[in-house]
Amino acid sequence: MSTALRVDPDFPDLTDDIDIQNDIFIDVFNSGDGALFDKLYRPDAISNFSGGQLTGAPRKAWFEQFLAPKPHLEATLTHAYVAGDVSLIGVTFIILTTDEEGRKVKITGRCTDVLRRGDDGRWLMCMDRPVMDPPEFVD
Repeated sequence: MSTALRVDPDFPDLTDDIDIQNDIFIDVFNSGDGALFDKLYRPDAISNFSGGQLTGAPRKAWFEQFLAPKPHLEATLTHAYVAGDVSLIGVTFIILTTDEEGRKVKITGRCTDVLRRGDDGRWLMCMDRPVMDPPEFVD
């Protein structure tokens, strides 16, 4: 993870600063720690990152498996709207990873995320909805 950002592994918070939210999300994703990444989501949050709707233990297991080979994420914020304790953000992203056969793969796309500030004041993911382009094999 970036030395500039500190994430409490027991009590992660995406903060109310949209740019820092994106940086934390990227740093935790790029750490390869699927369990920590899952903690950026509310317990009842829905992730569509796998291509289907996952929540709870299945979501965590998918993140652990997908992030284990330490794919690299780059994401650029495209828009953000905050209304009280709800935030709607959009990003474009590039993920560099490897497939089961060890080939390098580039995945690009766009994602819409909904975050919510909980009673404890922390901002966590409620929903993510990535739309991915067909993967490309790269050298």
